[in-house]
Amino acid sequence: MPEADTIAVLNRLLVLHNRSMPRYLESARPWLHSGDERSAQLLDLIAADHRLMVERLGSRILEHHGLPDLGEFPMQFTDLHDLSLDYLLGEMLARQRALVADLTGCVRQLDGTPLDKALAEEALGGAKGHLESLEELARETSSTPC
Repeated sequence: MPEADTIAVLNRLLVLHNRSMPRYLESARPWLHSGDERSAQLLDLIAADHRLMVERLGSRILEHHGLPDLGEFPMQFTDLHDLSLDYLLGEMLARQRALVADLTGCVRQLDGTPLDKALAEEALGGAKGHLESLEELARETSSTPC
């Protein structure tokens, strides 16, 4: 794969992590009510994992002599202000599923660059783990009486 294509895929990975919903909700905190502590902790954990992946991807892009592209948050995120975290859980699940699909495509695109592919596979593994955690939380939340 040409260097420019590798950098483009790595930048795609970087934007997916840097401009994710959990990263957005770090600064536009959702409304929490009693009992949302576990959900808030999971959200913070995912955002922290995304920050670490952004750092690693940025370093890898610089090693390729590229420029990291931090991207912009999707405009539809502005509609998330002041919504409750329990309401946002469904949206986070949908976006996490989309992230797993996007990362799967990026892994395939990096077949010719083993180090970059390994980093993308690590990002994919993390995203799948976060999806499982969100799904478990959604199951627990839906079975908890109001």
